Amino acid sequence: MLPELNIVPLILAFLIGSIPTGYLLNKYFGHGDIRKVGSGNIGATNVLRHSGKLLGLLTLLIDIGKGFLALELLLKLMVGSSVWNDISIIGSSVILGHIFSPWLKFKGGKGVATMFGVILFLGTDYINIFLITIFSWLVIIFFTKYVALGSVISLTIATIYSYFYVPSLFPFFILMTLLITYKHKDNFERIKNNKEHKITF
Repeated sequence: MLPELNIVPLILAFLIGSIPTGYLLNKYFGHGDIRKVGSGNIGATNVLRHSGKLLGLLTLLIDIGKGFLALELLLKLMVGSSVWNDISIIGSSVILGHIFSPWLKFKGGKGVATMFGVILFLGTDYINIFLITIFSWLVIIFFTKYVALGSVISLTIATIYSYFYVPSLFPFFILMTLLITYKHKDNFERIKNNKEHKITF
């Protein structure tokens, strides 16, 4: 028999994730439609490049907050077989909402910041996984200047970490990291052709 599943938290998590932070901030502060400049992505990196460091940072922090708050607010409503299963389901829902926002015709960001928010929530019990992820992300970006490279490699490291220390979440990490990696396929093609924009500090 399949375990009872409350669909309401999943829908709410998806809707939280679907809030198009970068798009809304750019519109509100008079920078136009972020989808029409640069890479066309609504994430923090494209916002940073075309609307400045402040809006880029705000986009990053709010998108991280979406992942954290979805779990903080909705986990208690779940009735799954285990807390790890519930985290996987809600975490997946909020990330999918961010990537496939219904407010933007099911197009959104690439899921990195919202995934970081989920990892931040896990950090309340497993602080090392959050610290390792963020540290590797920052170090790789610092030395390569490629956000896409730092994002995918840091999440791969987090996935490996989860296998040894939070094995119940390993399938969740694999699936989300594969999806986020796929969303960066154009970035890696540009890196291969030496056409990817490097971030400046």
